[in-house]
Amino acid sequence: MKKYPLLIIALLVSIVAVSGCVSNQNQTNQTSYSQNGVTFNYPSSWQVANTTSPNAVVAVADPKTVDNQSSPTTLVVIQKSNATGDLQTVYSENYANFFNNTGNQRVSEGNITVGGAQAIENVYTANESGVQKEMRAVWLTRNSQIYVILCSALQSDFNNEQSNFDMIINSFKVQ
Repeated sequence: MKKYPLLIIALLVSIVAVSGCVSNQNQTNQTSYSQNGVTFNYPSSWQVANTTSPNAVVAVADPKTVDNQSSPTTLVVIQKSNATGDLQTVYSENYANFFNNTGNQRVSEGNITVGGAQAIENVYTANESGVQKEMRAVWLTRNSQIYVILCSALQSDFNNEQSNFDMIINSFKVQ
């Protein structure tokens, strides 16, 4: 009878030790970005990328997804909006005509929590120069500024990239 408590304790210690190893492994597969007033983690196999997106603060991309036009198909762009007003109003105004008469189609929309604060998430598909992509736009307010974290991948790769997108979104902070 006395052997069972020791067995249970030994099992729990083993589980904790193994989960610690898994956690450390995930941390070594991350790189931190800390410039331009923002900080976040991203996959260590990705690189900081050049971007021409309006209001872009930074972009990171998976270099293994560079297409024949030298552009990555899996990337995240962080934008700082020049818009003023509350988050819901700015968000609604942005998407008021976005899905009308375009190749863009909404997949889902909802409220999420990022860093303990409310954010708005919009997932949609877009046809960019004949290439079908899926986008995940997370809108949030930090220090009275509106930021958009725009995650993008080929539609066929989008679901497989969610853990990478989550890493960036969940670690995002404004300095």
